[in-house]
Amino acid sequence: MKTRMILLILMVLFTSCDLIIIEPVYDVRDSITGNYQIEEFSQTYNDYVRYHIYIRKSGVYDEIIIANFYNAGLNVRAGVMYDKIYISKQILNGYEIEGVGTIYDGEIQFSYRVRDIYAYTRPTDFCNATAWFK
Repeated sequence: MKTRMILLILMVLFTSCDLIIIEPVYDVRDSITGNYQIEEFSQTYNDYVRYHIYIRKSGVYDEIIIANFYNAGLNVRAGVMYDKIYISKQILNGYEIEGVGTIYDGEIQFSYRVRDIYAYTRPTDFCNATAWFK
């Protein structure tokens, strides 16, 4: 009788409780924010350039801002999904920019195009760049 009563009490207790599982929130942007040294190769001009960029999180959930993009002082907005960075087409200070990036082991490989919308005689600049975390 006592065993049944204990089992009945335990069943009532367990069925009346809610189980709450709290999962930690992981933001992939946390692993890529900071200062980077970048080496850019222009396929159009066959030239290498080294400069610094700074990546920070924006107010939007999966978006970052890349400061000093193309070594032109541009603040480019880009989306981050897993190990990819997507730079959608945008016009900033007379430059039309669009491209992609891949994040791997503290390094970012970019491939993008930049067009000066005011200089019609200049060709579109197709660039590949590697950024190392400083």
